[in-house]
Amino acid sequence: MAELAAIALVGNILQFAELGIKLTKTAQRAYKSTSGLIQEDEEFLTDTERLKKLVGLIDQGQSNPEDVRQASIDENLRQTAKACDEYASQLETLLGFLRRRPGELRALEAIRTVMLRRLRNTEIQALEGKLINVQIKLLLALTTSSHSRQSSALVAIRELKHQNAVLEANTTTKLESIESLIQGINLKKEGTSNATKMVISHLDNLVVEAQRVKKHHNFLKSLRFREIKQRHSAIQDHHKATFKWVFTKGQTGFREWLEDGSGFFWVKGKAGSGKSTLMKFIATHDDTQSLLRTWGGERRVITASHFFWNAGLSMQKSLTGLFQTILYQVLRECPELIDIIDNPQQESSTESSLYDSWDDKALFRAFEQLSSQKSLPLRFCFFIDGLDEYTAGAHRYTGTFEELLSPLRVLASSNSIKICVSSRPWDAFDREFSHVKWKLQLEDLTREDIRRYVKEELGVHPKFRELSEMDPRCSEIKDTIVKRAQGVFLWVYLVVNSLKRGLLKDDNYTDLQSRLNELPDDLQRYFEHMLQSIETIYWDSTTRIFRTVIAAEQSLPLLAFELLDREMDDPDYALTMQASPLTDVESGAICKRSNTRLNARCGDLLYVTVNPTETGLFKSQVDFLHRTVRDFFLDTGVIDDMIQKRPTEKFDPHLSLCRIMLGLNKVIMPDENSSQVYNQLYVIADGLMHYARNVEEPFKRQEEDGMAEHDRTSLEQVFKILDELDRTNCEGLNHLGVHWTNIKDSPLGTFREGRNKTFLAATIQARLALYTADRLKRNPAEIRQKGGRPLLDYALRPTMVTPLQIIHLEQGPVLPIVELLLDLGADPNAGIYIYENRTPWELFLEMCHQHTKQEIKSEHLLDDIGRAMELMVQGGARTDGLFKVSYSTSLKLMVIAGRIGLPQHFVNSIEEVVENKEQGRSFLSRMLRWN
Repeated sequence: MAELAAIALVGNILQFAELGIKLTKTAQRAYKSTSGLIQEDEEFLTDTERLKKLVGLIDQGQSNPEDVRQASIDENLRQTAKACDEYASQLETLLGFLRRRPGELRALEAIRTVMLRRLRNTEIQALEGKLINVQIKLLLALTTSSHSRQSSALVAIRELKHQNAVLEANTTTKLESIESLIQGINLKKEGTSNATKMVISHLDNLVVEAQRVKKHHNFLKSLRFREIKQRHSAIQDHHKATFKWVFTKGQTGFREWLEDGSGFFWVKGKAGSGKSTLMKFIATHDDTQSLLRTWGGERRVITASHFFWNAGLSMQKSLTGLFQTILYQVLRECPELIDIIDNPQQESSTESSLYDSWDDKALFRAFEQLSSQKSLPLRFCFFIDGLDEYTAGAHRYTGTFEELLSPLRVLASSNSIKICVSSRPWDAFDREFSHVKWKLQLEDLTREDIRRYVKEELGVHPKFRELSEMDPRCSEIKDTIVKRAQGVFLWVYLVVNSLKRGLLKDDNYTDLQSRLNELPDDLQRYFEHMLQSIETIYWDSTTRIFRTVIAAEQSLPLLAFELLDREMDDPDYALTMQASPLTDVESGAICKRSNTRLNARCGDLLYVTVNPTETGLFKSQVDFLHRTVRDFFLDTGVIDDMIQKRPTEKFDPHLSLCRIMLGLNKVIMPDENSSQVYNQLYVIADGLMHYARNVEEPFKRQEEDGMAEHDRTSLEQVFKILDELDRTNCEGLNHLGVHWTNIKDSPLGTFREGRNKTFLAATIQARLALYTADRLKRNPAEIRQKGGRPLLDYALRPTMVTPLQIIHLEQGPVLPIVELLLDLGADPNAGIYIYENRTPWELFLEMCHQHTKQEIKSEHLLDDIGRAMELMVQGGARTDGLFKVSYSTSLKLMVIAGRIGLPQHFVNSIEEVVENKEQGRSFLSRMLRWN
């Protein structure tokens, strides 16, 4: 907590100065006394002891260079803190001269002190002056507005307020109040001594409050994830004058539900009917807040919303993402609730470890605590869009939605919580919500909204207005659109855009009517029609774009499509391009060009959105227009069908994505303090390794199946790209003083790096078995050269932290790499100095035993653990004695194997090795005794 260190340091120096001045005055009084000696009473002894403690605290507060850098402690304060050591030594010496020396005659002591008076008087006065100067400078910096910007304590408060703004939280009100009290002290009026006492008291309160604020910030950071606002921002805003009917009394029941209803309100509607747009509208509308205040009565109502996104990352379509989003929004609005929630991460989490997952049970327990709490008069209303887009975080979902509906059912049963949900009218949701009192069918209510939208979008178009004046039949076009729409806003949007393009080509009424007649009513057939209408000259580029977007599994920066174009002319562009950040002018021109080219090649099926959580080149991102478009490509296999009809060049989208990630990496080289860009760098680097693994997979299957290898060109290309990623980042980030992979957070728990991580270690964590094998064959010495954790430890315990959610963080060892490392001579019994000389084998067994607490249910994981244990004991791992599995527990190897629940054939195999080793030791023992 670097900010707290700055505040505490200022307070400790002020206390030191105040106490030092008091002791110098004591020394001066002794000097003027008859005896010239200090009266060593209890108060004096207490003061001197306190002085020593304060010096220790000051040394401690300014000795950590990392804290000093983070808290922006100014150089003057650091020099003042260092000077305190010198002042303390001087004061101790002066006081020592004025103490009575035991065993000396009183007369001789009197003569000695008289002689010292003249010599030490000037020193005492000078030291007092220095301490007063320290005191006044610090007080001025804290209490005077012209100096306050230079005060480290107030800079620390500003940093906490900045974090508060980033988190959009409401945590610093009391902090600001204390800051105002400090700055309101009148130094002339109060006098230096009184002002010092007041400031010290306020700083003590400030430290306590800053600790609370910091705790709240860390809690909120643990809940927040990169894409937490992305889906909400991506939903297009409602067209003016639409959806206002939802608040009309007696029309939909929504107004009545807000004012006095309970439980669920269900918004149901078919695909493309505008459910997400409506949910965004009502979740943020002032009328919603106003009507909910009636429901809340004397209690405050906190609202929060979540928008599931089937096309998004795992957190955007999982229960964890739902709970974290809602809980984050509630707690940032009402942070005092944090103190009543049990946080399972509180003791183990650190400020830098922000990507470690919350447990679903802990999240749900937090909601239960909120709903049942009595300390604050609160009620909660949640808006959850797109229940049908929930996939449990997976790529596709085949479940019953019960694991989603069950916790929502429990929450909505509380009289403190009600929930508005939206979904398609699927059977699971129809069974759940058809009986509820409060619901609406969206497509039955939007006919007039659609009419207004068409009228205003076409009616204001100068070409259409001009055409309508010449041919009154144009009004029929608007009526036809409304009639055929059947409440599907997405179809209307696409049709109107098509007609606008026709108007730009000077289409007349007949042309527009023909264009409208050609457009199918069904969305899927409409998408097919759009693909078929793409010009042949663009087809190769178009298929590359769609296949890349599908394979990406996430939104891509607009710049990525500029790089995709470059690949068609030069497949090696990413390897040869120079690492250099783009200027704003360059990036603006590229984004404008890419946007135009995307529109020409993909029509309205892709769209560009602005992501508010990103900066620079990553702010403009590309994704499918709507979930129905993505489903269309995934469910119909239409791209494969079209490729057969229109042959295209050979193309591997995962290899292409590797090149794109390398290209992006080369244009965002961060400066020294750009934490957000560092985060983007790891999104790119982890993304590249994820796509590289997808390229490796078919080659790995060939090896496992014993099939003859096919052309390895793409694999060799990936190896070069990975090498270039490491080279580029080592060169661009060499100012860090460590390998660039070390600035990434380590997982919580028993994982330490000792600043010795390497790129090869990172690729092992990414499970890149073929690249690892290739690199070790090129340089086997890397096994021995690696400091800190050995490579074998990474292969056995590949747990990693990543800000990229498309990566499924698999558990269990990376078997091909474990086997390879053992074959190349890796020692399973080598002590690791940063782990108190414990071995990779011992650490692996401890981790496996920890899994037993969660009851390993995956047969695949148990097989991998069993095979790894088998490989390790066959490779010489120690099998005798006890193995530490927790702070206070050590067990034999076969007991651990039994507790893990390994398949019996692995238990038998390991047991056989153990018995053979014991027999071998027994035979050797007999031979030695015989000799």
